[in-house]
Amino acid sequence: MLRIHCILLIGLFPVLFTAHLICQDSLSTVVIVKEIKIVGNRSTKNYVILREMSTKPGDTLRQESLERDQNNIYNLGLFNKVDVDYNIKEDSAIVYVVVYERWYLIPYPVLGMKYRDPSKLYYGAGFMHQNFRGRNEKLNTEICFGYDKWVSLGYSNPKITYEDDLFLGGIISVQKLHDLSKNFMEYENSNVFFSLTGGKRFGLYKMLLGYLSYEIWQVSKPELRRTLSSTGRDAFISCGIQYRYDTRNNREYTTDGTLVSIVASKVGFGESDVDYSRLALDLRRFFGFGEGVGLGVRGYCVFLIGGAIPSYKHVFFGYDERIRGYFYDIYEGENRMGANLELRYPIFLPRYLDLDFIKIPEFKKLRFGLYVGIFADVGKIWCRNESVRNLPWYSGYGAGLQFLLPYAFTIRLEAALNNFGKLQGLIDFDTSF
Repeated sequence: MLRIHCILLIGLFPVLFTAHLICQDSLSTVVIVKEIKIVGNRSTKNYVILREMSTKPGDTLRQESLERDQNNIYNLGLFNKVDVDYNIKEDSAIVYVVVYERWYLIPYPVLGMKYRDPSKLYYGAGFMHQNFRGRNEKLNTEICFGYDKWVSLGYSNPKITYEDDLFLGGIISVQKLHDLSKNFMEYENSNVFFSLTGGKRFGLYKMLLGYLSYEIWQVSKPELRRTLSSTGRDAFISCGIQYRYDTRNNREYTTDGTLVSIVASKVGFGESDVDYSRLALDLRRFFGFGEGVGLGVRGYCVFLIGGAIPSYKHVFFGYDERIRGYFYDIYEGENRMGANLELRYPIFLPRYLDLDFIKIPEFKKLRFGLYVGIFADVGKIWCRNESVRNLPWYSGYGAGLQFLLPYAFTIRLEAALNNFGKLQGLIDFDTSF
């Protein structure tokens, strides 16, 4: 079983980089783009949309380029629908980009159960502005009470000035959280977190960013030694760098394209007992077969390098990453790796429901779709003092229905068998990857 899982995990990585053939342009004559006109952007600035287009005035008109531009604009997450068309007159064309804007001011509830225990309820509210000043800037704030408590404020700006492709973001939060681990007695972490992120986008699909953060962690029971400091308080600086390459056709529900994410981080610089490094990889390749059918392959890992790591910085299966078949189980460690394989087949392709009787324009055109997903997941998690070879692989496979709903909302109803033959039903509210 170990050899099978290793072969599956290692064998997926070359597939992620298989060459993708691009169809020949469908236009038989050379037509030059004379002008690009944008329609429907009552709030969004023109440059936000034009920035996502490879097509420029003076370029040769190419149908395939316009289709990619349409996907890129939709991937901004600012519009319910994007149409790109053109009108040819003699040897030139005017390209029309028609957008239907979303509702950008979004209040939302925060509600959950720690450890899925109804007696450990947390509740609150958040507010998000998805398109502040019409510049695709994001503002977000949350406040939560109950078993876990926190308040946070975040901001991001994807393009600081008109002339550059530099971006900037930051977040600050104050939290009182109970530990995620199920291996120790429960305790409460008081945490203050501040992070500043900056970087540059290169072209349409490449991005390089760095971050600098400062964290304070203080535990309610120092005698449990859940911090590296004997006082029960850790305070340290972190920094990191990330490279990202993303050509996915639709980030809400991908059926074609590639994502490569490489993150290297350093935590602690001698100002506390916390001092370690991490390397994280996330490699995804989706093969589109036409008619909306897609096969997705993913490999991912997180490796710890260097000194001791506090338990509140461990990685898990059961929170941000899950193995279907062990979907509700929690496994903890310092290192993690895994792979996913998923075939996405449409029952009906995404389509738009026109609700012209609604007076609010942001809710007149809503997108729906329904897919069948057939999947297999595998993963392993471990600490450095454990023998990796002797630890189990967790794996599962199954199928389910995946509902694509308006405003990038997805519901998955799935059933999975794990490697012990145990059947598990699950519901989730996002794509698997």
